[in-house]
Amino acid sequence: MKSSKRPKMNPLTVSSLIALVMLSGSLVAAPVENTSAPQLIEEGFFISRDSLVDVRAGYEGDFVADARMQQHEVSSGRVDSYEQQTNAGTLTLNFLDRLDVYALFGSSRTCADWRFTISGDVHRAQLETLYSFLWGVGVRGILYESGCFAFGTGGRFEYSKYDNLWLTIDGIVQQVSGTELHWRVWQIDLDMSYKIDLFTPYIGIKYSNVRSGVGLFSTPISDSGMGVNFFENRTPVGVFIGCSLSSGKYFMLNIEGRLIDEEAVAISGDFRF
Repeated sequence: MKSSKRPKMNPLTVSSLIALVMLSGSLVAAPVENTSAPQLIEEGFFISRDSLVDVRAGYEGDFVADARMQQHEVSSGRVDSYEQQTNAGTLTLNFLDRLDVYALFGSSRTCADWRFTISGDVHRAQLETLYSFLWGVGVRGILYESGCFAFGTGGRFEYSKYDNLWLTIDGIVQQVSGTELHWRVWQIDLDMSYKIDLFTPYIGIKYSNVRSGVGLFSTPISDSGMGVNFFENRTPVGVFIGCSLSSGKYFMLNIEGRLIDEEAVAISGDFRF
């Protein structure tokens, strides 16, 4: 049973929370969002608040400053930087105000920078892709709720196939026609939230499996001397912290920072039909 009284948060606490989220990255896994999201918007534009199923639509922007990747299979060593920017639309089916099943479709771009060694000589590769189509599916649900506190879990999968815009090796531009970068991630998470007036801060832990492959170039881009290379995330376990803002009617806004396994910030918003 939901409590009718909510503790209030003073402006200083709100400002401190937002500052912490913004500083969590330099502001690649994927956004997680609030475990309480299935119940934050209680009243929509058209669908009755007593309906067992409702629909939400929204926007999600995900900005990864460094996905903290490493080379594997045909090469070794860290990827010096791996950036990703994604803007996507989301569509969510909500069941009983406890379970969200959602899909997202959008546009994404990647930039990567790594070094490889051939015959004792170290070379530097820099790559940027075009904006390309990205899609994903996910689920999140509330497992336990008591008053203002909620504990839940979720999972997510995303995939994109990028066309490469340019590649340089030691500063020399290379031919990229017909080459691609494939990227995919799946992750699971556990998190908890606490509703305080309009604000619902949350924190959690996630496990992510990120893989990326790039090729086939006519010039070597890995230790093996081949025109292909493969990347994976260095650290599969990360932490995320965020806060949602909603009056319970029509709209919800969310900001989230992710750290340890990556440096990223995500901004999203939903409205309920």
